[in-house]
Amino acid sequence: MNQVHQEDFFTDFEVPASTDGSYMGTQHQVKATQEYMEQKIEEKLTDINARLKASNTKVSIKKVGNTLQLRATLPLKPGDTNKSGRSKKQYFISLGIPGNFNGLKTAEEEAYELGKLIARNCFEWNDKYLGQKALQKQVKTFKEILETLETEYFTTRKKTIKSEHSFWHLHKRYKQYFESDLPVTSENIIKIIKNITSPSSRDQAIRVARVFSKIHEIEVDLKNLKLPVVPNDRYIPSDIEIIEAFKKYKKKGENTRIRKDYRNSWKLHRLVFGLIATYGLRPREVFNQPDLEWFLSDENTDDIWKVHKSNKTGYREVLPFVPEWVELFELKNSEVIYLLKEKVAQINSFHQLSNLVQTNARWFRRILNLPFEPYDLRHACAIRAHIQGLPIKASADNLGHSVEMHTKVYQRWFSLENRKKVMKSSINKKSNQELEAEIIRLKTENQHLKFELDKFQQISS
Repeated sequence: MNQVHQEDFFTDFEVPASTDGSYMGTQHQVKATQEYMEQKIEEKLTDINARLKASNTKVSIKKVGNTLQLRATLPLKPGDTNKSGRSKKQYFISLGIPGNFNGLKTAEEEAYELGKLIARNCFEWNDKYLGQKALQKQVKTFKEILETLETEYFTTRKKTIKSEHSFWHLHKRYKQYFESDLPVTSENIIKIIKNITSPSSRDQAIRVARVFSKIHEIEVDLKNLKLPVVPNDRYIPSDIEIIEAFKKYKKKGENTRIRKDYRNSWKLHRLVFGLIATYGLRPREVFNQPDLEWFLSDENTDDIWKVHKSNKTGYREVLPFVPEWVELFELKNSEVIYLLKEKVAQINSFHQLSNLVQTNARWFRRILNLPFEPYDLRHACAIRAHIQGLPIKASADNLGHSVEMHTKVYQRWFSLENRKKVMKSSINKKSNQELEAEIIRLKTENQHLKFELDKFQQISS
């Protein structure tokens, strides 16, 4: 019997980039993946049914809703009748087989098993074929679901660095919020979520619940469970603080009392710091397949950084938010770029990429004792762009997310001090415009007076 291999299932599928990390952004990917899945399942079903027919197996498989059902002509069920008076009838048999990749293999195996019983004239209606076993499906505990979560998750998704990263977060949050011996019911899911008092943590738990409840076909109403988000004390560094923090890398690297590996790696992590601060990149976008040859090339006169398509929101070209920092932070130092190139070349898996991102983050808090984290540099770019008067669409495109995400999330950290800067800048800009208008008016008036004077002098002469 030919088997469907999961690694081949998504071979021809190119995962589309989401517009951002919001619900609407990820739904674009979910819809495209679902449509691809439906198409591939129908194609595989056609192949399976062709094999069943070729082997003279009197059973076929049909997708009905979210399940795969066996179709066969069988002896009448107990208590059933046939209007034509025959002793057999065509039935659809539901064994609770899900209409996904794993279900295809199970359905084909069950079809051959049922076909053998029909061929030997020994088929009997029992609990299995009457659907009693499917109805008596045992309720699993949250711990039991965790054991198969990875397999089930990637049954309906292509394995990429991006999807592995998403699952890593899902697995981590599931263990944090849901892992227990409680049975998985809609009531227990809601109860666990309501016991979480942090708005951000509850939002994460809702996202996790939405995924595993869909996998296991658990009907649960997750609406109206979110808590209002109150901005916390996220530290957004000023430009001066960023420049001073950049200088700390060299001082730490030259300290002979620190670990030997830090003495050699400070240049690499200082480069990453500078790239995030200047371009507003996600830390992962620095390490995940960057086009370093282009970055250093003579053609790159605008100092553009190219983000690889396999990152969170796909391919984009990023301009520096602070162009002078490219030189100040020595971002095009070929020696240091080579260190990054070497490090990137060693990445062969999602876990290696994540470890590198985490190692870079440790330099902020544990090694340099900075009051902010890598992502705060990205937030600083968004706020700086607003203060500079950069149009929101241009700023959002440069950061790689939607205008909605830009205004909803990033402007949350817009402090009173930053509001003062914007208002002062706006007032000054207005004053300058009024001054320019006054100068133009005076120049026009002066030209008119000069014309009148010349006219008067001509008449006098």
